[in-house]
Amino acid sequence: MSYFTAVRIYSVFELCLFAALVTFAIGGWSDEAETILGWSHGVGWILLCFLVFLGATRNVFTWTVLAATVSPAGPVGSTIGIELMARKRRKKVQAGG
Repeated sequence: MSYFTAVRIYSVFELCLFAALVTFAIGGWSDEAETILGWSHGVGWILLCFLVFLGATRNVFTWTVLAATVSPAGPVGSTIGIELMARKRRKKVQAGG
């Protein structure tokens, strides 16, 4: 598995974790689950930022993807940025370049 694909999958996982956190926070179902999800998302987001930064220094990701990742959009921004990169790569391969 390539570095790009691994971080792409991790970004989607972090997005799902963030969505679960928001759901529990709004729903108010379990303070314990909210705390666990909050800490998991916080640590996971820091790791995601580091992985995208490392990828940007190696020209795997653009610096724009890093900016989207560290922005308040967090995993939403990183997932959108990475998916846009994947779309561009597919179009480039299909065009023969």
